[in-house]
Order: sequence, then structure tokens, then C-alpha cells
Amino acid sequence: MSHIINRIKLYNHIKKNKHFFTKFTSKVGLVYFGFVNQHTDDHKIIRGFTVSTKHNDNHYSVGSIGEYNVSIVDRTDFVSQPNKPEKLYKWLIMAFDLHTKKPIPHFFIGAQNNEFKSYQALFSTYPNMKDINVSSNIDYSPEFTNRFTLFARPAKTDDVEQIFDNKTAMIMATHFWPFSVEQHDNVLYVYASNETITENLLNTMLENGLWFAGYIDNKAESL
Repeated sequence: MSHIINRIKLYNHIKKNKHFFTKFTSKVGLVYFGFVNQHTDDHKIIRGFTVSTKHNDNHYSVGSIGEYNVSIVDRTDFVSQPNKPEKLYKWLIMAFDLHTKKPIPHFFIGAQNNEFKSYQALFSTYPNMKDINVSSNIDYSPEFTNRFTLFARPAKTDDVEQIFDNKTAMIMATHFWPFSVEQHDNVLYVYASNETITENLLNTMLENGLWFAGYIDNKAESL
């Protein structure tokens, strides 16, 4: 029964949000494709923590905004854990291709809201990603640590700290809640997990993502 209910929820979710995506993409100059099949369609898959062999991508949109190639997707996946029924997870994702050619270490900034578990279920893909808030050499402010957890490989902690300093953490604490952020293979991902999709949500994610992408590019070139 839960399987059927989840499929109904998924159908309603996709149908309800089309209006917001088509209006937003038209305004900012992205090309709207709608549903894309990761196994058969010829498009660049948005990767990151939420990628799987069975996720569904809807409202896929791509284009250039300012200096950045940007892609958006409304991703859903049925995630199962041992001895628990499958659960439908929903992520609104914006991906920004960084310009720097310097390799940026993989990091994930997880918002500590009620839906943080939707990312924890996927950490098995990267078991070497650890919470570095507690072992960091930087005394991140309570405003940041109360809202976000910073993950990276322990061997790359110093490199991540050079990019993500306390001043930047303060900006994140003020402006990025309740979004999570990942940087992997020089692509920046901004996630909204199980949020009600609105035009304001899309605008805020875009503005924050463009700012952070520009910050990482500038910071990388100065290191």
C-alpha cells in the first residue's frame, strides 16, 4: 500500500510544480526540457550525493546565467533502509559549473533540518566523508554550527578550511538556510530537500548558488 501511495505522491508532486519551473526558466533564460531519462536521454546528468541508478529527474532545465553554466532538476528517489519501508525523497537541485581549473576538494555542507536524513541515507556512497566541525582548526561560529554540519575527507580538512573560513561560514548561516551545499569535481550543487517549490525558493537558490560559485572560483585562484 505504501508503494502505491508514494507513486501517487510523486505524480502529484511533478504535476503541481511544472508551472513554477516553466515560469522561472523563461524569466532567467534557461531551456526547459521536463522529464529526462538518465539511462537513455542524451543530457548531462546532475550528479552529487543524490545521484543513484534509479532516481527520476523532472523539470530538467539548462543554460547560462551570468558567467555560469547552470542546470536545475527536480529529483525524486525511493530510498530504502534495512527493516524500514521505502520512503519517497525529493530534492530540488541547482548545479553550477565552476570556472577554476584547480581541483577543489569534495565537501558537503548539510543543513541540520528535519530532512537531513534524506542525505544521511546516501552517505554510504562516500563513507570517507566525516563531520569536520568538531575537528576543525577553525572555531566556526555557533550561528553556523547550530544550523549546518560540514563534511569532508579528513585528509582534506586543511584544504577545505582554506576555502571555507569563518567569515564565509557566517554568510552561509545567515543566507543559505535551509539549503544544503555540495562541491564535487568542480561542480557546486545547491539542494532544497522536500521543500515546497515556489518561485521565491528558485530565485533564492539561484542567487545563493551564483554567489558561492563566484566565491569558490575567486578563492581557489588565490590559494
